[in-house]
Amino acid sequence: MMKDYQEYGDHDEGTWQKHLFDLSHLPLTKYLVKYHREMSDFNHHKWREWMEKVIEPAFDETRHLEMVKNFGYISLDKHDFKRQQQFYNQLTRDARLDEETRKFIGFMAGSHFFDKYVTSLVEWFQSYYWTRPDLARGHPDYKLDYTINELLDLPHGLNYFKSVLLGLNYWRR
Repeated sequence: MMKDYQEYGDHDEGTWQKHLFDLSHLPLTKYLVKYHREMSDFNHHKWREWMEKVIEPAFDETRHLEMVKNFGYISLDKHDFKRQQQFYNQLTRDARLDEETRKFIGFMAGSHFFDKYVTSLVEWFQSYYWTRPDLARGHPDYKLDYTINELLDLPHGLNYFKSVLLGLNYWRR
């Protein structure tokens, strides 16, 4: 279950505290309309930066070394391009995702996210621990109220999903 954030209920609109309060108190559909009708300027800029510096180079063989440098790998063999392509190919059948999100998740596979935490896309899309798969065992208090599948079936769910992908703990190295 997501944290309640009751103490933030009286904060002003536009503050991060009110955002957290709304995340835990509004129905998900209303939260998505209020906060994710479009990606925030910050997240949109961050998403563009990821696409330009890391994701697109990872899918262009002539730019792989650029991706290695920008992502911070020590060598090209640290990334699994075959696995990246396999996951990307699986995702092409999911019409709820745009091309950029398919590539982003493919990149996650190439960077060993799925090797480390979950075994398959199906499992991850059905998990209530998708933002923190490392907590799936032994932390039932962390469990989210919705899966990726449930989120993507809602209007504006893809915008929220993209915003969350950018902030996954997995990227903190």
